[in-house]
Amino acid sequence: MTLQVLPPELTEGPKDRIETKEPQPYWKPSSLKDGESEEFRLLGCYETGHAIVGWQYASEARGKDGELRFNGYVVTRSHPGQHDDIARETDWSKPDRPKIDGSYVKPRRFLAWVATSAARGRLEVLFIEQKSIRDQLTEILQEIEDYTWTPDGLANFSIKISRKGAGLETSYSLLPKVRKVPDKIKKEWEAEKESIWLPNFFEGKDPFDGRATDEKGLPAGGVDKRGATVLPTESTEKVEDNTEF
Repeated sequence: MTLQVLPPELTEGPKDRIETKEPQPYWKPSSLKDGESEEFRLLGCYETGHAIVGWQYASEARGKDGELRFNGYVVTRSHPGQHDDIARETDWSKPDRPKIDGSYVKPRRFLAWVATSAARGRLEVLFIEQKSIRDQLTEILQEIEDYTWTPDGLANFSIKISRKGAGLETSYSLLPKVRKVPDKIKKEWEAEKESIWLPNFFEGKDPFDGRATDEKGLPAGGVDKRGATVLPTESTEKVEDNTEF
């Protein structure tokens, strides 16, 4: 048995566009300061609805006074193109920070993945917009003999995300470390995994509300087309750390 780990949308995706709000709790690498790092264990994968790829952009809407104002974020499965509601760029060189007509904020691709935080000891959604981190993670997950998964889709390794520099000089690095999944996390995941369904992002719902079901208690909606990008092994033999994280 193998698990489909990475969302196939890393290369292409279906066409749709749904507005949504960011869930809580979530974590972004950009929250790190120069020299800081945080460690996480990935929980679940694409196959289980706990990892997705999409696009996000800031939107604007006209208020009652006719002025364009920030109107939250729009999440799409595929690149949104040039929609009328994409927010204009800000001229940060001027004190009043005016908007620049004809210049728009570019949509950003993201990878969202459920994980447990070593620092906070809770389930979070990693919201990764940095291509360098996504590329590093994809490369690590290709090493299926070293970085394995349990049958339930829990990573037998942790990832430490670090930031160096600030502004245009910012760079990020990702360091994996083999760690056996402790029984405590296995039990917590078994109890809470059904409460998180990341595809809710694309339906304007909170991922922490879980997957919608019909009146019979079965998952609502059809089955989408899936293509495996990485097929990891489920071996748990190669472990180097048996800490509680």
